[in-house]
Amino acid sequence: MYAHLPPLNSLRAFESAARLMSFTLASKELYVTHGAISKQVKILEEYVGMPLFIRQHRSLRLTDEGEMYFVSVQSALQTINSASADLMIQPLQAQTLAINVLPSLTISWLIPRMEQFKTRFPHLYVDLSIGDFEVDFSSAKYDIAVRSATSAPKGANVMKLMDEDLCLVCSPEMSLQLSSLEAINQMTLLKHTTRPDLWNVWAEDVGINLTTENKFGVEHFYMLSQAAASGMGVALIPRFFIEDELASGKLVIPFDAKFTSPYSYYLLTPKSSNLSLKVQSFIDWLLEIFQPYRN
Repeated sequence: MYAHLPPLNSLRAFESAARLMSFTLASKELYVTHGAISKQVKILEEYVGMPLFIRQHRSLRLTDEGEMYFVSVQSALQTINSASADLMIQPLQAQTLAINVLPSLTISWLIPRMEQFKTRFPHLYVDLSIGDFEVDFSSAKYDIAVRSATSAPKGANVMKLMDEDLCLVCSPEMSLQLSSLEAINQMTLLKHTTRPDLWNVWAEDVGINLTTENKFGVEHFYMLSQAAASGMGVALIPRFFIEDELASGKLVIPFDAKFTSPYSYYLLTPKSSNLSLKVQSFIDWLLEIFQPYRN
């Protein structure tokens, strides 16, 4: 494709020597020896088949052909330099990263960790919004979305983040009233209203019969955790949502009744063969902080 393209080192040596009118100054600029500059210029002259410099005692000047060639070579090298600089500093330029994430995941878990991401990528302006609706990337201007579902969402590039491991939790005071798993039938079940069958699926999995009609419904996991910590009842909540509450003792796990729900968490991006640097940076970071919870 480029049958007449000379060696780049020869072009750099020629451009520097022609601009400075000195092999000695060119060698200092390019951090090579005087002999190296002279050799590279000689290689270029042999390549193009004509002298480019008139070498005189203690002086140097371009031939007529050398002057014309210098203008073109300098312009070409400047273009390459500018294009390379633009590419290299692009990650440092302010960019917007639009992310739409589940409300509970955002409020209880993601926002407290976002400062870590901002510190690592200060050039990115993050536009974070919440939602649990089906994402249509053709109309919604999001770069990334995170959703939970019982099967992989359609119409997007999909990456599974993790399964949803739920644990039974309550306040420390309420745990004193739970002598066995069956004792939750004397408690109020805090119900996730967008997953109305979750308690029944859990009960079948752990092998107990739910008979209580005492229920209180809320829409999001972060609301469930607050209700449970307030002593309103028992709740089924993903463990990673409530690590801080468990560590502080606001919530406790009265029984080791491990349960993987039918839901999994997925990272969605628009259908495309290539991901932008800003999107890939967020995905890499998200996978890093999700790593302890991934199977």
